[in-house]
Amino acid sequence: MKKIYLLVMMLCLLVLPATAMAAPSANATAFANEEALSNQWIDSMLVKKDSASALNIMSADAKKNVKASEMQKAQERMSKELGTLKESRFVSWTRFDKTDQVIYLMSFDKAKVVRCEFIFNSKGELDYFALTPFAPQENAKNAKAKK
Repeated sequence: MKKIYLLVMMLCLLVLPATAMAAPSANATAFANEEALSNQWIDSMLVKKDSASALNIMSADAKKNVKASEMQKAQERMSKELGTLKESRFVSWTRFDKTDQVIYLMSFDKAKVVRCEFIFNSKGELDYFALTPFAPQENAKNAKAKK
């Protein structure tokens, strides 16, 4: 009888943590939504080159601060300076008090490594984006110039 009781207890110990870990948390839901918005923005802005759709993905505050013509100019400048998007990889998701940060590393025709950062507000809406090309030669020159 003790063996059966011990076996049942061991099974309970194995099953309960698995069910607890399977329950979706608020962080997991927020991450999934923000990753989906990031991927939509990347597809609209960098793949389809549709700045209007990319602007529609952004929050109301961002739409107030950025005009459609400015977004179009930014998209054209990115296409000219970076070229065509070849690859995009998710790197990190950081949760702060009132904002979240999602970072991707990308590769383009003309820029081999580009850091893409998205900032989301507390409502999970996309407020800000930035693409920063990594240029080791320029970084080395700037470091030498500062010394």
